[in-house]
Amino acid sequence: MTSKDSSLYGAQKPRKLAGGKEISSSTTLSFTSQLSSLINDSNGKSSSNKSAPSRPRPKKDDIFSTHNRNTAKRAKRDLEDSVSFEQKHTTNGQTLDSNTWERSKRKMEEKARLYAAMKRGDVEDLDEKYAVDFDKKWAEKQGQDEDSEQDDDDDLDEQQEEVEYIDEFGRNRKGTAAEAARAEQAKRGQAQVDDDRFTARPSAPSSVIYGDTIQHEAFDPDVPIAVQMAELARKRDKSLTPPPEQHFDGSREVRTKGTGFFQFSGEGEERKQQMENLTQERAETERRRKEREGKVSERKRQVEARRAEIGLKRGKRRADDFLEQLGEELGSRNEGVDPGSEMTNKIEEAIRREEDEA
Repeated sequence: MTSKDSSLYGAQKPRKLAGGKEISSSTTLSFTSQLSSLINDSNGKSSSNKSAPSRPRPKKDDIFSTHNRNTAKRAKRDLEDSVSFEQKHTTNGQTLDSNTWERSKRKMEEKARLYAAMKRGDVEDLDEKYAVDFDKKWAEKQGQDEDSEQDDDDDLDEQQEEVEYIDEFGRNRKGTAAEAARAEQAKRGQAQVDDDRFTARPSAPSSVIYGDTIQHEAFDPDVPIAVQMAELARKRDKSLTPPPEQHFDGSREVRTKGTGFFQFSGEGEERKQQMENLTQERAETERRRKEREGKVSERKRQVEARRAEIGLKRGKRRADDFLEQLGEELGSRNEGVDPGSEMTNKIEEAIRREEDEA
């Protein structure tokens, strides 16, 4: 920066315009008034020009007159042979050339025209060139069916022919060819299964001893194993051999609320004495129970005997009463007393006696 362009504080001086005059507010107002006058003049000229006749413009197409534009162009393009419509691949992966494609297309078109002409009746098939001989087709089909049936019969005869074979267990068998084939297949399957089964297994050891044999050195441990066994024996000898007897201690559990609980002692002799006492109490209880049951059964027997005796006495008394009543009835009949009233009184008296006894 030169001394001419710099000021006292380093700020640039405002540059002067080309005319050497600065834009002031009065200049801006004059420019605005001049611009507005020019705009008004242009509007007046345009309004005067409107009265002149305008040139004809092309009429736009109505949306209802043409529904689809360029239809003719697309139809013409469809009739043209385009590369995009050619067959490029097949199901077997082989591309057809254009000559083969055109030849097939022409043949199909000829067949279509011939079929249409035959439907219209334009083609007269006098020599039956295009007719289908259904009788001939039926005869050929019957011949093929007979040949196939004959072949099936031959195969069936061959399968039913008796042959000799070896089954999967190594036995000589006789049967049809189908059975022999099934046996051979089963034998192959079993062999394959056996091979698969023993493939990953190790072979049997060759030094196996069978039968009764005394092995003197069957257990001969090495030095480290012998040292470990000696250490285990030394630790074992520290403990009591055999271990002391341990009995159930009910004081360690809440068993006092159980039915028939008995707290045994931890001492052996005292525990044995308690068990003997319980055994004696049990025997005494069973003895008293048997005595009570015997007394009850004896009482029942006496009651039954007394009941039978009472029944006999009651029957005897009833028999005596009946005989007595019968004698009185016969006597009253002889004396001329009304037997009906007398019998009624006897029946009522017998009923009253039964109620009193009950």
